[in-house]
Amino acid sequence: MMMKTSKGRARGLPIAAYGAAVVFGLAMSAQAATAQTPVSTVYEREVFTYPSLGRRDPFRPLNSGDQIGPRFADLNLTGVLFNPAIGSVATLIDVKSGRRYRSREGDVLGDIRIAAIRTDEVDFVITSFGISRRETLTVKKTKEIDG
Repeated sequence: MMMKTSKGRARGLPIAAYGAAVVFGLAMSAQAATAQTPVSTVYEREVFTYPSLGRRDPFRPLNSGDQIGPRFADLNLTGVLFNPAIGSVATLIDVKSGRRYRSREGDVLGDIRIAAIRTDEVDFVITSFGISRRETLTVKKTKEIDG
């Protein structure tokens, strides 16, 4: 709102310009103050735990694609390197994909855990949907051809 004086000059203009300068100056000083002090961002996230008590965790996916590992039905035991002193190694092959696995006791392949390795057989614990079962694979003996 501009008012005219008796001489015809606008009286409110310098006050409006002064007000704008003050507001602009305050904004610049606030920006300079934030530029000088480092701002750290803190992300907080809720973490949930599920007491399973032997049950399957309902928050884990049932099927996680290629990360599942081989199916037990597709595995063949091709060999065992038995050495109880330094640890035995079982060699497995997935017949569908052709992939080979060299595993020790306690290793996990998807839902399959290697429980025990003996001279010619391997014990597995397969856990599906919270239910565990024990299976054993034996090395298939090949016939020797006498020449």
